[in-house]
Amino acid sequence: MKEFKADLTKLGSLQIVRKHVFNGQSKILSDAMVYELKEEICSYLQVDFNDVQLVGSGKMGFSIKPTRRYGDFNDDSDLDIAIVSPYLFQKVWKEAFAYKKGGAYWPRSDSFFQFLSTGWVRPDKLPSSEHFEFTGRWWDFFNELTKSAKYGPYKIRAGLYQSWFFLEEYQKICVEQCMEEVEK
Repeated sequence: MKEFKADLTKLGSLQIVRKHVFNGQSKILSDAMVYELKEEICSYLQVDFNDVQLVGSGKMGFSIKPTRRYGDFNDDSDLDIAIVSPYLFQKVWKEAFAYKKGGAYWPRSDSFFQFLSTGWVRPDKLPSSEHFEFTGRWWDFFNELTKSAKYGPYKIRAGLYQSWFFLEEYQKICVEQCMEEVEK
């Protein structure tokens, strides 16, 4: 955390994201565990291995989210995975559009499409799994990974990004908030 905080005054937000969020080893999982986790995810979702990225406190050892800023990773923390796949993103987008266009009731649709406009799919905003097949497959897979406890006693959660640009931009938001706090 010390190096991260020092870099807040020396580097730009994109460089901090690349150095601390995307680069280096996880402070929580061994390299072998990160490899196995990524391998399981890319195999199941049929995405490229390098497009599966451990992020957040599971990567850095502490959180930069406003509600947990600089809080250490602990037993209540999640392992957050970012999945970058234009193909999968577009597939979900088309299915969600068709679902909404068909007139189905979906209480979180406005929130889903708001996140979609920022280049990512938040699975918790998808229609319920009984009406939207992708939702059920997604949650079943990540819940099974969690239950396996192969990666510790942590929930494993993931977001789906349209491109690396949107993932970087999303990560930059929290980094820029950290930078603003240093300037005060």
